[in-house]
Amino acid sequence: MRTDEQIKDDILNEIDFDPRIDSTEIGVTVHDGSVTLHGTVHNYLEELAAVKAAKRIKGVHAVVDGIKVKYASDTTVTDEDIATRIAHLCDWNALFQKFDIQSEVKNGRVTLTGNVDWQYQRAEARDQVAGLRGVTTVINAISISPRASKDDVRKKISAALHRHATVEASHIDVGVSGGKVTLRGHVKAWYERKLAEEAAWSAPGVTAVVDQLEIS
Repeated sequence: MRTDEQIKDDILNEIDFDPRIDSTEIGVTVHDGSVTLHGTVHNYLEELAAVKAAKRIKGVHAVVDGIKVKYASDTTVTDEDIATRIAHLCDWNALFQKFDIQSEVKNGRVTLTGNVDWQYQRAEARDQVAGLRGVTTVINAISISPRASKDDVRKKISAALHRHATVEASHIDVGVSGGKVTLRGHVKAWYERKLAEEAAWSAPGVTAVVDQLEIS
């Protein structure tokens, strides 16, 4: 069993290794595998990257995001500025044009709405906005249009799980109701749980993933 100190060291090394993150202002505390990240970063995309880095570490059971986005003191970005920059994305980004994604901005918090076909498109829209200066939070309310049958979704998820050598797919039960996928069973580590979630989201027509997997 890994100690909290080992987990902390690995998280700090992983954050330091990730070129998207300035690790100098990020702190980590660990208690019984529960991780809290604190400190400041330069933009919201950097905050997301730090949280993902922590979740990749073996032995992590939960991550509390206490990181704050802090822009340079001489930089003032209004909600109107953010809205204008998102409008430019809508003009130039093919994803925003194809799916007519809308946004609402208030106090640096951006809410995205619209419909896309795949989870990766939903995530890409969030990441594009998260990288804009002045954005402190992105609420991703973009929905996914159902496209696949229940049996098709289950087969694609099961096949994806079996392709990951580190995940024992036989210990994971996949339930599908409409576009909602429920994962039950157990895995050995947090990162295996995330692999199972990502496999579920990769299937067409999935609109929600309920993760009831246990770490044992």
